[in-house]
Amino acid sequence: MKALKVKEHIISSVDGKDKIYTLENDVYVRDVIIDANIGDEVMIAHLPDVHFNYCNLADYDSGDEVVISTGEHRKWLSNGASVPKLRRCLEVSDDADQYVFNGDTLDYLSKGAMELMDKEIWDKIPGAIATIGGHERAKQMQGKVSEVDTIEDRYKILEGYWRHDIYYHSRLVKNKVLVVGYCNDRAYITPDALEKFKADIELCRKNGYVMVMFAHEPVATHNPDHKEFPIDWVMTEGDPSGSPWNFCDGFILGGTRGNETSREFYDILINSADVIKGVFAGHYHNDMEIPINGKLPDGTDVLIPQYLGTAVAYGKGHVMRILIK
Repeated sequence: MKALKVKEHIISSVDGKDKIYTLENDVYVRDVIIDANIGDEVMIAHLPDVHFNYCNLADYDSGDEVVISTGEHRKWLSNGASVPKLRRCLEVSDDADQYVFNGDTLDYLSKGAMELMDKEIWDKIPGAIATIGGHERAKQMQGKVSEVDTIEDRYKILEGYWRHDIYYHSRLVKNKVLVVGYCNDRAYITPDALEKFKADIELCRKNGYVMVMFAHEPVATHNPDHKEFPIDWVMTEGDPSGSPWNFCDGFILGGTRGNETSREFYDILINSADVIKGVFAGHYHNDMEIPINGKLPDGTDVLIPQYLGTAVAYGKGHVMRILIK
């Protein structure tokens, strides 16, 4: 990490494994340490909710009235205002072995937002993983013109633009940690993603890898204490208005939403705690730690760590630095 001085300590845990602080460039950092006995160290920069909001000339030339209306009425972070926030976050995570942009990187589906993603992420960071959130598939975002394209058509645009499989993508880091980015938008999992997940679980067990998983929305914990779960911490600019939330069995993967494929995916996830050492999400724009009730193959109950990260788009930027040891 670039040598920047700590400006202010916000939260420090008793064991020192989880802390939030600001640096002299005003970026908020959350450090998370996962002890997985890998005999090495792997650092992952977790960067959810960048929210590139931008319409370029190609958008206006396209005549897409939905996008043009959004560009006119969507004021939050307009004209690419989140770009300097992201750059500051990357400045303090330049030692990362893997970068994960965990959903809502695009504020809405515009050519301008994709142009910024090309320039600031894809072209700069080979091997970056980026998951899909609800914003990527939306053209109408506070605009006055309703969606015209079907959600399936908008997903086709994303499939053609993204630089890896948008539904499930994995990458082995330092021959130790398998980093998985998958789409759980609307709590649905594709059959192909399910089969890839099964294969990766078996690959990890065979070769002794550990897995960490990233999707924009969290997964259900099935802990009754989480039916009304408050935020851990919120930045001044954050929005805690929806707190508390039902992370036990709410409207998320493993809860009351999804299909048969997503339920099978979730069952494999919670029963693979021997392999899966961490689950990470964004979406709520606030920092939270919400462990999942999981099991080892022999049926032993264990907790799978689950962390939600604050949006990159807030303040001067926010990054979660995940150190797997």
